[in-house]
Amino acid sequence: MIPETIYSKYSQAMFDIASEQKKLTEFGTELKGVRDAFQENPDLWKFLNHPLVPPQSKKDTLKQIFGDSVSPLVMQFMYVMIDRRREAALLLGIDGFIDLARKAQNIEVAKIRVVKPLSKKEQTKLVASLETMTGQQIEPLYYVDPSLIGGMVIQIGDKLIDASLKRQLQDMQNSLLQADATNGVTDEQ
Repeated sequence: MIPETIYSKYSQAMFDIASEQKKLTEFGTELKGVRDAFQENPDLWKFLNHPLVPPQSKKDTLKQIFGDSVSPLVMQFMYVMIDRRREAALLLGIDGFIDLARKAQNIEVAKIRVVKPLSKKEQTKLVASLETMTGQQIEPLYYVDPSLIGGMVIQIGDKLIDASLKRQLQDMQNSLLQADATNGVTDEQ
């Protein structure tokens, strides 16, 4: 595990620049795209972290891949981490920036587990309901989890809303077992 002190100063510096330039959302979107590209392409991540690849080759590769889709400051953020041999902490640095930006913009992440993907209309309605309930802007992260059987489970911070059919069936089973126990019903009868 990489200590927070390794990447937090980079996250904070990028956050300070983005705040000053009023580009928290723009840089956040660009950095999420970079993070997603690394997560979807493990070979690219291995290349970036290989100790025998010269820093300039790493920077040239990043420029070819991201140069047209991200701002020069986002590129510079990545270059500085490469120059200082902090490539392994790049994703953590990006996540650190995203967390700082969310806090500054009063955005709360909602981790939403569903049985099957929601339609755009369902997503919009759900996010609006969660924003009304929390009083904060919500950034949804959806996960497909067929084990839920139906319904959904939503986690916002330390709050958990379990509206899954799986939980309802477990509750029903527990109620029936408790009713049997209080009525003196046993398996032997």
